[in-house]
Amino acid sequence: MTNTARARYRFAQWTLRAITTMAVRHFGLCLSCDERSTDTTDPDTAQLWCLKHAGLTGHTGYELSAFQHFNATMTDSPAGPTRRSSRPL
Repeated sequence: MTNTARARYRFAQWTLRAITTMAVRHFGLCLSCDERSTDTTDPDTAQLWCLKHAGLTGHTGYELSAFQHFNATMTDSPAGPTRRSSRPL
């Protein structure tokens, strides 16, 4: 007989909070060749890259994306649930 370790799992509540020192970033992506602009805080710069790339290549499909950086934080107690008494009330 072998000893097997048993894992104990519990569900935890988490929340996301934007990193306020990091601005929302934007970039343009060419859907024809997958070339993309550098990411920037200015959405107009990303759009301008798409237009310039279209003029140089004739490519017509683009995606403009924005992203934000977040931290995940556990919102409930890291200690496991409290053990209930086995005796009746």
